[in-house]
Amino acid sequence: MRYPQLYDQLVLQSPPEGFEPHQYSRTFIVKATQEQVWIWLNTPETFTKGQVWPYRVEFVSPDPVHIPADFSQGVLNVHHGPLMSFAGVLTDIQPDTYRDIRYFYGSYFLSMRWIRPTRLQFWLEGKGAQTEVKVQIDSFAKPFIAGFWTWAQGLFWGQFGRLSRKAAKVSIGHEQ
Repeated sequence: MRYPQLYDQLVLQSPPEGFEPHQYSRTFIVKATQEQVWIWLNTPETFTKGQVWPYRVEFVSPDPVHIPADFSQGVLNVHHGPLMSFAGVLTDIQPDTYRDIRYFYGSYFLSMRWIRPTRLQFWLEGKGAQTEVKVQIDSFAKPFIAGFWTWAQGLFWGQFGRLSRKAAKVSIGHEQ
């Protein structure tokens, strides 16, 4: 069942006073098929295992009888720890190609007064035996900290790209 308009209404946000829209995107290539990368990217354990304490990623189904706590539309997600809480809902999932998480009002990084994430999207495109993965995170940020936020996203998503390439090698049987 699809409810994108409902989710848009639930998580629609406007920039708070003094904040500006901020967008970070990064593209990387994984030497695995689009299907293999999609499976890895849409397995909850990809995000829940290996989190450094005290950080944690959780997925919760609003209806455990009918919707598993996997990457299904309507599943709730929170990535939290000291100085951060990104809480949202999986809104749009197009198998093998696209996934969208909309973050709720109140999500923040460092402080509610500085950085507020609003959306995380992934796009996949097969390129033969490789897959191009584009990630984009939208936020509202105070102008004085936007440069730092861009730099921090570069560090985080650079590591994520390396992790995805390593995971793909393992899943298709190559040496690490």
